[in-house]
Amino acid sequence: MVKVKRRSINESGAIGAPGVRTTESALGLSALVFVFLGLMFVVGPVRAATPSPFVETAAIVRPAVVSIRCTRSVTDHGVGTGPLQDMFRRFFPDQEGQGGKFEMPSTGSGFVVDPAGFILTNYHVIAESEAVFVRFAGEHREYESEVVGTDVNTDLALLKINPGERKLPALEFGDSEAFAVGDYAIAVGNPFGTLESTLTVGVVSAKGRGDLVIGGQSPRYQDFIQTDASINFGNSGGPLVDVSGRVMGVNTAINKEGRGIGFAVPSLLVQQVYRQLRERGEVVRGYLGIKTEDVFAMVGRDGREESTPGARILSLVPGGPAAAAGLQPGDIVTEFGGHEVNSRRQLQFLVAAAKPGQPAAISVVRAGGQSALTVTPSRWREELPEEAAETHFWLGLEVAAIAEAGPRVMMLKEALGISAVDGVMVVAVEDDSPARKEGVRPGDVVISVNGRDVTDLDTYRNIRDLLRPRTDPVTLLVRTGSAENYVSVLPRPEGVEN
Repeated sequence: MVKVKRRSINESGAIGAPGVRTTESALGLSALVFVFLGLMFVVGPVRAATPSPFVETAAIVRPAVVSIRCTRSVTDHGVGTGPLQDMFRRFFPDQEGQGGKFEMPSTGSGFVVDPAGFILTNYHVIAESEAVFVRFAGEHREYESEVVGTDVNTDLALLKINPGERKLPALEFGDSEAFAVGDYAIAVGNPFGTLESTLTVGVVSAKGRGDLVIGGQSPRYQDFIQTDASINFGNSGGPLVDVSGRVMGVNTAINKEGRGIGFAVPSLLVQQVYRQLRERGEVVRGYLGIKTEDVFAMVGRDGREESTPGARILSLVPGGPAAAAGLQPGDIVTEFGGHEVNSRRQLQFLVAAAKPGQPAAISVVRAGGQSALTVTPSRWREELPEEAAETHFWLGLEVAAIAEAGPRVMMLKEALGISAVDGVMVVAVEDDSPARKEGVRPGDVVISVNGRDVTDLDTYRNIRDLLRPRTDPVTLLVRTGSAENYVSVLPRPEGVEN
């Protein structure tokens, strides 16, 4: 027979353990509650997870970051070749049938650097704009802005709005030289033009990056901070800051082929450009008229250096400051203006910072010996020749006007039966040049470059000067006999000009 173990039931109906009085159980429970409350008093209330250190950063930075909207009028010439251009001409004709205009909006980011209304952004964000508007996050009003100045050579631009009585929040600059690889890097901007005041966090991945192509152009002066903080289209012009909210750079570019690779102009360079743009609306830089390449120190088996690091001169602009000072191709520049030179980029920045018209000491290694010279930089201007030697043809092509009566043009016309009147004729192609590798030959006629019609030699030169800084492929429409073909030519690097 199964025995059932009885449990006691007190008068109130509570179930107690066998052999234990219910009052004792109540006393034990009370003691546990008392101990728990005591621990709560000593330890304190249960807290949430430790707050993110970036909460305060966001509170400082986000109110000063703005969205920038630009409007541009685009004609059929700006649309490019192919079906899109044909569609544009078909649906937007003007009275002459050449293609009309339409407004193409674009967006980017910027940030306030002075409560008076001064805002920094990228040049490529506002380039060729007819109107620029600024809006703060969460607001439904825009400020029409004035473009105070631009610097295509660093891809920076300064805007000015009238805030009226409003006191604008402004960000402070930090020291990008002290911004170390591994430090936290926080990017703030408006990705895709709609996700305003987005904050992303990463680290400084590297410093001193160069040779980047941004918006189809390659800024002349590059010393970028690389970060893995997420930067997307629309972030351009926004700040890259440290944990304290100080500006360490201006977000400028991303690597479209890889994730977690973004670039920012360092604050040290940004401040130099900002001061000049605010004071005079432009940036004044020194110029020597040389092209250089890096020279690396070679260490022999015995551990001794067998060559000197610096910047070797490849060529000089005839009549330029360097040529006038007696510098020669093959010279290795080791010092400029009292500063040691270890690379072509370092020399480029030193020359840019030199005051035009003020003599500067320059040391070079020539034929194994050290020579000290004095050079007087002139002022760099956009219209200065990009090529340091006439033998360096753009894309490896030498072209001439079809109407020219020179012997080479006449001989090619007669030999190939060329009757074209528009475009320019290729009269020479450099060996091992990008154009020769793509099959361009003397006698071919270039009739368009990147969708821009080439009507004569002057228009070709204008297009060439506009596209020369680019390092991405250039598309030529080439006529060979009666056949027309598109040819994609990748420009080759030509050294750094100073």
